[in-house]
Amino acid sequence: MKLLSIGLNGTTGNIREKLEHDCKTLTQEGFRVVIEELNKGGYTFLGLNISDGELSFRNYERIKNVLKNSVSQILADWIINNEENRLINKIVTNNYFYFNQDERSIVESNAIKILGASPATRYRLILSRILEYLDNHYELVLEGFLNFRLKDYRLQLSQAIDKVVDDFMMELEYKEFIRVLRYFVDAQEPRVEEAHVVINAASVYKIYDSHGKIINNQYLENNLPGSHSTTGDADMLNYEDLLISALITIAPRNIMVHSANRSRDKDILETIKCVFEDRVVVCEGCELCMPAGKSNHTEI
Repeated sequence: MKLLSIGLNGTTGNIREKLEHDCKTLTQEGFRVVIEELNKGGYTFLGLNISDGELSFRNYERIKNVLKNSVSQILADWIINNEENRLINKIVTNNYFYFNQDERSIVESNAIKILGASPATRYRLILSRILEYLDNHYELVLEGFLNFRLKDYRLQLSQAIDKVVDDFMMELEYKEFIRVLRYFVDAQEPRVEEAHVVINAASVYKIYDSHGKIINNQYLENNLPGSHSTTGDADMLNYEDLLISALITIAPRNIMVHSANRSRDKDILETIKCVFEDRVVVCEGCELCMPAGKSNHTEI
């Protein structure tokens, strides 16, 4: 008696091996499950049939549920580990055809890496969809199921890829931003020999010369955090841009950066190093780097 049938358009070896392994428990109960292969319509169908054993209605329903659970788990695992990368490639190719090949490869690679870190949610979604389908159907063609029954799963992939593309575009814009700033830095003669950028515990920036005298600059003086009617991350990001603008205007030959919290300030430190390259040294620790209240300098 035929219980279930799976239609595949590729190799069946791995799936068949897993089905045969799961069927051993039924063999131990006196039921012999036969897996038959049939080529039809360009697909290879694996048919699961019971050939031996007392098959009452109760046994039939129990065995069918055992096989249904086994098939659902095997196919859900197969989709995540063997079909997902192909689907990602298809989505990137169709939705971002205007990217060149290298750009699509980067997006695809980043999407695979991000999605590969958390497959459990997608696995559970696919598993539930297969179980629902097999409650009312004895035959499942994998390709058709992927295309027409897993739209919510493919939507999750598309949304993850869209996020990867957003991050990729931001990275490209950042690189272009850095390239333009480097052009201005290279085109300008240094106006001071040395500048010390001090970022205190409140993320307020000050620039000093080599003698410890503060370098006044209109960009910083007129746009200190707290001088706006509203404060927040947007203001601070804007202020970081102003610091870079101030440094380009001052055009130091050498820059020493002092940070009270390197972990917190890692983004601005990285930007300064990217723009000014070998002109920059990050201080390993001095009184200017100390949090407020621990330094002898009253104005930081």
